[in-house]
Amino acid sequence: MFDIEKIKKLNETEFQIYNFLMDHVAEVSKMTIRELAQMTHVSTATIVRFCRHLGFAGFSELKFHMTQADHYEPSLESYYANFLELNSFLKGLTGEAFQKKLAQACQMIEDCAYTVFMGAGTSGALAKYGYRYFNSIGIQAIAITDPYFPIVDGAYQNACLIVLSVTGENKGIMERVLQFKQNGVKIISITNPNCKMKLATSGKKFSH
Repeated sequence: MFDIEKIKKLNETEFQIYNFLMDHVAEVSKMTIRELAQMTHVSTATIVRFCRHLGFAGFSELKFHMTQADHYEPSLESYYANFLELNSFLKGLTGEAFQKKLAQACQMIEDCAYTVFMGAGTSGALAKYGYRYFNSIGIQAIAITDPYFPIVDGAYQNACLIVLSVTGENKGIMERVLQFKQNGVKIISITNPNCKMKLATSGKKFSH
């Protein structure tokens, strides 16, 4: 329905709006921009910026596009393009380079007393899942989903931070990562391979 390259460039908040649209395609066509803003807990200005980032002049044009796109079956070309994306992703997971990074990350986690998962929005939900899963298999972990959560110096001794971000450019998350780094915390970032997060981290970096 939308250009995949434009979707990849959305920030955390815009990605939440995108997910809402995909889950409520039929309802969105009847919504006003204010109603959508209330449902997604953002301002109308954020909705307008989101629309422009996807290549539309405003919300009305985006709604019209969604209405038209809903009447067409995906082409064979789009199926093929999606298959190539999936195939590339799976090859990356089984590749030697990724497996080496994964082994290094596992060793970092094993060498630390506990793990801190951090993310906001959609990534925050993944952070919560990660810490629950780790605790369920006997690895002590906590989750931070507030991008402005205060980081107290010396409070995270011998910890490993796993930070998740779609764009890697959330200002609050970047500031918290730098604070963790200054406290000597080992850091693993899971994010877009072309983002700025790598500049803020001292550990390993993965892409998803």
